[in-house]
Amino acid sequence: MSRRTYIRIASYIIVSLSILIATSIINTRDMISYRDKLEVSYQQSLCELNECLENVNTDLTKSLYSNSSGEIYDISRDLYASCSVAKNALGRLPVSQLELANTYKFLTQASDYAQYIGAKIEDGEIISEKERNNLLTLQKYSEQFYTESSDMVRIAQAGGKIINGDIKSTVQLPKSALSNSFSSSAKSFESFPTLLYDGPFSDQVLNKKSSLLASSKELTEDECKSIAADCLGISDKRVSFDSVDKSKLPCNTFRSSRYTVSVTRQGGYIKSILYSGSINSSNISEENAVNIASEFLKNIGYKNMQENYYSTQNNICTINFVYTKNAITYYPDLIKCGVSLSDGKIVSLDASTYLTNHIERKKFSPKISENQASSLLSPYLTVNSSKICVIPKENGKEIRCREFNCTSSQTGEDALIYINCNTGKEEDILLLLYTDNGTMVK
Repeated sequence: MSRRTYIRIASYIIVSLSILIATSIINTRDMISYRDKLEVSYQQSLCELNECLENVNTDLTKSLYSNSSGEIYDISRDLYASCSVAKNALGRLPVSQLELANTYKFLTQASDYAQYIGAKIEDGEIISEKERNNLLTLQKYSEQFYTESSDMVRIAQAGGKIINGDIKSTVQLPKSALSNSFSSSAKSFESFPTLLYDGPFSDQVLNKKSSLLASSKELTEDECKSIAADCLGISDKRVSFDSVDKSKLPCNTFRSSRYTVSVTRQGGYIKSILYSGSINSSNISEENAVNIASEFLKNIGYKNMQENYYSTQNNICTINFVYTKNAITYYPDLIKCGVSLSDGKIVSLDASTYLTNHIERKKFSPKISENQASSLLSPYLTVNSSKICVIPKENGKEIRCREFNCTSSQTGEDALIYINCNTGKEEDILLLLYTDNGTMVK
């Protein structure tokens, strides 16, 4: 064999090896890219599942606190929807690898039972003691599954990989988890009719026109500028015009250093304040922050605002104030005000909900007494306090209610129950959450 032939054969071998190596590298890179995309998809589905399980837990907890067939029917409908979305998310995950079979079983039982409860109420029947106990059992398991999925999300966020088997469920659902009456009565029906905090009812009915602004005088740009400057405690010269907001609450927006202030063109109300700087320390208490915010609201024209709840994050205490007059709390009229815990300065304000909903309302006396209303509550609740209030509904109407702050004898959790002052109907249930950052509701 000639030298030229050896060289030619060697060249072919080198080229072939190069092609094989290059192909291997490309395939490996494509495989890594595919695995990365698959991991992202899995983690998104896991986060969605976690959110749905939280909703399921919330719905089941509310069902324990309700003593109204209508409210339980609405909750069961929400519960069924939450379970369906959760099972959807679960279907996009490697169930066997994550050992989530018990989660799927639980969601199926919960959704079936939601249908059963809904259908029973539609037929005019009353929920029995045994059926309430089944709801309690489901609620306890929903809490376990939600806690477990939250832990799984945290592991994923810390770098754990679903594909690599770093994340697994450990919650077990015994066959005897539910009573015999559950398995025999939770049937599948062919058809069934198809819900951070900002405070109770804060985001309801923001889409309507403001009666308050409609009846107010229109101001010039200079007049709005003076109001913005007064709000910040500075001279007009230090404030510059930024833009016009043509939303349902038309405003002139101004800037000064790190502050942005929006003033309504009708009435000259402060709609919003935003400070863009960072706050790196905490030197004052939340109680002090509440007092500072309350005084500030009075100074800029928002009278009769009562502190309701607050939360603290990133050294900012955000307080939710609601309009209160004649010992009646008007939840539609909400203002959120943020105070720096570093120096007590106002760093945020959102009065959109107040400006949208506030009107002068007629004083009223409840037709149903406090004792009558409390007798309509679930027997599993102990009343801590009560007050008269007005709450908004999704259809835009306002409902006069008695609000009861209660504690459940079954779970030990606190809740707010709203009983219609005129009819005795249970209008809404909110769960109270106590955290290191403040009190929240859901």
